[in-house]
Amino acid sequence: MANPTRRLLALLYGCRNWLLKQHWFTSRLLPALPRSLRWTLRRLYFLPSDLIERLNRHRDELVPPRSSIFTGSVDDFRSSGDALVRRLADSGSLTPESKVLDIGSGMGRVAVALISYRDGSGSYQGVDIVPSGIKWCSEHITSRYPNYTFTLADIFNKEYNPAGRLKASGYQFPFDDETFDLVVLASVFTHMLPEDMRHYIAEVARVLKKAGTCCASYNLLDAESLRTMKAGRGAFRFTPLGPHWVVDVNVPELAVAYEEDYARKLFEEHGLSCAIHHGWWSGRTDTSRQPPWFLDQDDPDFRYFDQDYVIATKVDELGRLTS
Repeated sequence: MANPTRRLLALLYGCRNWLLKQHWFTSRLLPALPRSLRWTLRRLYFLPSDLIERLNRHRDELVPPRSSIFTGSVDDFRSSGDALVRRLADSGSLTPESKVLDIGSGMGRVAVALISYRDGSGSYQGVDIVPSGIKWCSEHITSRYPNYTFTLADIFNKEYNPAGRLKASGYQFPFDDETFDLVVLASVFTHMLPEDMRHYIAEVARVLKKAGTCCASYNLLDAESLRTMKAGRGAFRFTPLGPHWVVDVNVPELAVAYEEDYARKLFEEHGLSCAIHHGWWSGRTDTSRQPPWFLDQDDPDFRYFDQDYVIATKVDELGRLTS
């Protein structure tokens, strides 16, 4: 790709990434826009880059067009997924033989990274509530790797699936008890309300094998994140509604934060022992000091871990790690 084209795309993505770190944009302007307009503007913004890639024949067949990606950072689809898989593997939560359940599989970010990590082997199940994501993944990933499958959960979500028929609080994961070694929920609980989150954690505990691990991202509120958020150092300004805080009370699922003690208690109530690794979404600087999740400005993965991560392991009724 020619240098002028690269510079144009870098400018385009850099502008968007800068905006997503400004609370006046994420917490004021975006919530004020109608949902249909937000989604249309997102698609239009990335259409030029899709066209450029198509004309230059630089399309990666396992990476969706940027204009169709509906969650997460768009310009680093491959590298952000690789970073998460690398951290999970380095921590021992993921092995090449792991049976993986990806709740909120989106456009296949984790699936594509897993394919690279284990050469397309292993078992993977993706579940998402957005029909377009399931359709794309089934056509472009499952068609090549039949052991990577995707299931639509037609769940109502005011932001991501307003036509959904089911309630998240009543949805049973379509899998048997103790099936998976690892359950991943990236940017799921950041868009989910308390009753639904509690139910999902119960389902995660049900489908995890003994000593299995859950990796879930959050916006967590403790004394430090509240202090830095209120000082204007973070990307979001949340309004309290109880143990959960939201950016927009009219469309609360747009962005949700949880009080850290509340989230930890829910995992522990369902037999999951937690380790919490803080990201930098709130502007805090005391991020996790525990390898392999340790992050600082010089870490090559730093920019991918803006959210906080809960790493929860299934324990027995006496609070011991099962084996």
